[in-house]
Amino acid sequence: MGDLKRLKLIFLKFIYNTSYQICYYVFRPHPKRITFATMRNTQLVDNLKQLYETFEKNGDYELKVFCFHYDRSPKSRLLFFWYSLISVYYIATSHLFIIDDYFFPLYSLKKHRKNIVIQTWHAIGTLKKIGLSLPNAQNSVIKPHTNYDWVVVNTAADRQAYADAFDINRDHVLPLGEPMLDVIAHTQIKLTPKHTKKILYSPTYRQNDSKKVLAAVTALIKAAPELKEDWEIYISIHPYVNMKENLHNLPKNIHLFQDPARVKAMMPTMDAFITDYSSLLLNFSYFERPILLFTPDYQEYVQKQGFYVNYFEYLNAPFFQKAPEMMTFINEKFSQIDLDYVRQLKHKNFPNQDGHNSDRVYQFLTSINRYGEHKI
Repeated sequence: MGDLKRLKLIFLKFIYNTSYQICYYVFRPHPKRITFATMRNTQLVDNLKQLYETFEKNGDYELKVFCFHYDRSPKSRLLFFWYSLISVYYIATSHLFIIDDYFFPLYSLKKHRKNIVIQTWHAIGTLKKIGLSLPNAQNSVIKPHTNYDWVVVNTAADRQAYADAFDINRDHVLPLGEPMLDVIAHTQIKLTPKHTKKILYSPTYRQNDSKKVLAAVTALIKAAPELKEDWEIYISIHPYVNMKENLHNLPKNIHLFQDPARVKAMMPTMDAFITDYSSLLLNFSYFERPILLFTPDYQEYVQKQGFYVNYFEYLNAPFFQKAPEMMTFINEKFSQIDLDYVRQLKHKNFPNQDGHNSDRVYQFLTSINRYGEHKI
């Protein structure tokens, strides 16, 4: 890390923490205030949306929403500092501060016990490494993924990985089921025999390497005409990817978008899901339809990011390093795919299929006292 960047982080840490302490002692935490906050979307989606609606329906609370989409563009970088200061105010004045992703300002604070932070995360399962499990993550001036009081995960098998990733006691990692999966549990669309076939492709985000993502997207688009049947192809670009290199003049059957909420909404209508390392494949396993892996940079990704599991062995899904090979597979073998590997993923990652994950999380959170302790 360069000296200039280190000085910048030290400055930000001082400003954020000073602002937080002032807000805490001047405005004090509101015992009924619950803030739902994200820096990955302009509105609440997934876990935060489901939890907000559950709190709104069931209790008498002062609900606040903080949303800022940080996309690493020059404009977003300028606005980030201001919105971070706003978020610090909400942390200082909230009883519960509920987030779903990395939240930079939080990690600068000497947090008080009466401000209780809940990390719900935006993904399920333990595939690619995250948080403090990543190489060199512990070495930053502002240590990431700290100040969490409780972490909500989907299954008991996820607890240790998230405890390590978020530097939190394993007893504070709660396998209550992710609230966003309630939507899936209440949604089941049967595809008619003569429907137009659809593929959803969602490459995972690579920090500071949007070119790698766009190269894979371009390779898939170039190979798509090799498909013999008529397929509609939907390509979801991660919200953090800055689309500097716009893809123009796309074929009519290829649809490109950046909207995490749309991805989840589209899943029930898709015939197949393609990704490299995105945990969205675990969500898609619920529908027991084909999952394919397009992994042209697997060896490099293992070195930079790594996995909690033996990736290909754990998933047991068809995988390809080159897009034309994948198109040939779809042409020749798609209709004969044995979906047992998908059913096994579903069994591992959907222990609760009753549609009441949000209720379980709500019941736990409302039992936390003003010092962050579970009262029951």
